[in-house]
Amino acid sequence: MSYRLSLDQPVPAVVRSVARERAVHALHALREIAPEDPGTAVHDVRKDAKKLRALLRLLQPGLDPELRRGENQAIAAIARSLSGSRDADVLAAQAARLRERAVGQAPEATFAAIHDAFARSAADAAPLAEAIPPAIARLEALVARIEDWPLHDVGARTLVAGVERTYARGRADLARVRRRPADAELLHAWRKRVKDLWYQLRLLRDAWPEVLKAQAAELAALGELLGDDHDLWVLRDQLTAPGGVGAGLAVDLAPVIAAIDARRARLQAEALAIGARVYAEKPGAFARRHRAYLRAARAAASHGTIRG
Repeated sequence: MSYRLSLDQPVPAVVRSVARERAVHALHALREIAPEDPGTAVHDVRKDAKKLRALLRLLQPGLDPELRRGENQAIAAIARSLSGSRDADVLAAQAARLRERAVGQAPEATFAAIHDAFARSAADAAPLAEAIPPAIARLEALVARIEDWPLHDVGARTLVAGVERTYARGRADLARVRRRPADAELLHAWRKRVKDLWYQLRLLRDAWPEVLKAQAAELAALGELLGDDHDLWVLRDQLTAPGGVGAGLAVDLAPVIAAIDARRARLQAEALAIGARVYAEKPGAFARRHRAYLRAARAAASHGTIRG
């Protein structure tokens, strides 16, 4: 299944089709979850949830606000309910990558103690099996509701207005990050908008595949940098906060904290460099460009000459 909006069909029909596909895909992932590898299914469901929420934000100018908020909250709740031990696993993986980059900066025993602490945290998380049945029920309800979404006001103008709004919010977040580049909360907020724009350009890529795929690739790289930065920030917080995973560890964490700070500084510098390119245009210019792409692509589709 491809996460894209076909331009040779009415917008409401293709929007509903994509939403249905993502919700059904997530539902099947949970119904057929492999006991030996539940993490893969959970990862797939969480990705589908992000794609659905990005689609809702793209449609915001043409959707009833109450419906959009309600569905956004419902989808977010499904993803949160499946977090379980995954967050601890992600932090353990970040600690392992940091260990590889910080060879000689801290004793091996320090990283071993950190790994064991996160392993215990993951083991203490609520069993995933308990979260699956209610998540399946919520997804079944979502699939049914999607068929009744009122999409009569959704059209090409909605798509342009929606992607412009996402772009403008990301550009504003970048401006705030430039003023306070080490602020983890601002960086995390920017990452959310970057991910939304990435997903939305993937939805719209048939408008001009060569150009939009390249832009989406830059956004994917930017999102990865900001995601790694956020994970390292959470890792740092867990190691230093009272009651965190690092509390009570009988090792010197100072070298590890220094390595985290150094790595985050490099990630932030790379992210700002890419962000300067991605968000170089003013929102109005960005919208005009994408409006022209969509207009040309839909005209080509109507004559049967569009390229996939």
